[in-house]
Amino acid sequence: MSLFDSLKEKAAELLGGAGDKVSELTGVDLSGAADQVTQATGGLAETGQGLAESATTAGQDAVDSATAAGQGVVDSTGALGDAATGLAGDVIDPNARG
Repeated sequence: MSLFDSLKEKAAELLGGAGDKVSELTGVDLSGAADQVTQATGGLAETGQGLAESATTAGQDAVDSATAAGQGVVDSTGALGDAATGLAGDVIDPNARG
């Protein structure tokens, strides 16, 4: 169960208990109001869950982009090193005796 679902259930529990106590003390029936607040809380929980999922996806996308960029640097550096080694090999003859 997600954090948002837990919060939603706890809010519904607290509101239901509070509505019952107010109704008991005042004689005013607040059960409809508690239901409306519970529904609104559910909507907020769903919105929060959606935001959390969006943030997670955005974070993973950023990590993937950074990883790809880092790999590109490694690949470029390796190619540059290979080219430099090839040039040095062409310039220096290890068999030459001086």
